[in-house]
Amino acid sequence: MTSRALSLIALAAIIGSMIVATKLDASDNERMHRKYCQEVAVWAAEEARGIDPHHRTGHPDYRGNAAEICPGMRPAP
Repeated sequence: MTSRALSLIALAAIIGSMIVATKLDASDNERMHRKYCQEVAVWAAEEARGIDPHHRTGHPDYRGNAAEICPGMRPAP
């Protein structure tokens, strides 16, 4: 093989790796977003039930944006 062919193969491998990394990063962001919304919903549900903050699971909306990024979020009954 010529050096040009090897260079093209290497370039294709690099581009392919970058595409895979981008897709993995997007799925990680989506998973983190869902997890944040889930934890905030659990916290809000336990707050509505009157559970002491020291005994709640989940976490509060520390970013202050759950109403915007988690549309329709309602505490579990």
